Amino acid sequence: MRFWNTLKNTLTGKPRSATEFIQKFIRDSKKSRLQLEIIRDNEILVQVDSLRFTPLWFKVFTVDKNKFQNGFVLLFTFERDAIKKINTYIDYKNSGIELIELDEMNGEAPIRTLAKFLTETDDAIYLGNEIKIIIDLIFKSNELDPQVIFNLQYISTK
Repeated sequence: MRFWNTLKNTLTGKPRSATEFIQKFIRDSKKSRLQLEIIRDNEILVQVDSLRFTPLWFKVFTVDKNKFQNGFVLLFTFERDAIKKINTYIDYKNSGIELIELDEMNGEAPIRTLAKFLTETDDAIYLGNEIKIIIDLIFKSNELDPQVIFNLQYISTK
């Protein structure tokens, strides 16, 4: 019975670990538009978007399109009105991580979007480490945090 369950899980491709989620994200992002979301306590900590199907990011942020064309962007946002009081934003400023900042509107709410652009990679460990650096330094998380959820969000481009 265990053999059949293992075979079924292998064939259906359901990721069971963080690395498997990131591998699936990298593989599927070459075929269609999707985002990887890392969620804790019903809050999206970091979104990872493939740049292959989202040229919009090159219009919003000033980065080298040729360098990052098939890469990824790591994104997270803060409410701009309360930014001086938000501990995670203060932690970001003290972390030494260099991110691109953009002030924009989300409906009526002013927000600040922070982004890190990464070149194309098939290495789930590399991409996972980049995500982990942001989560550990800015959101003060650790590997023992059982509440982090990975979500793959497939987005229609039609």
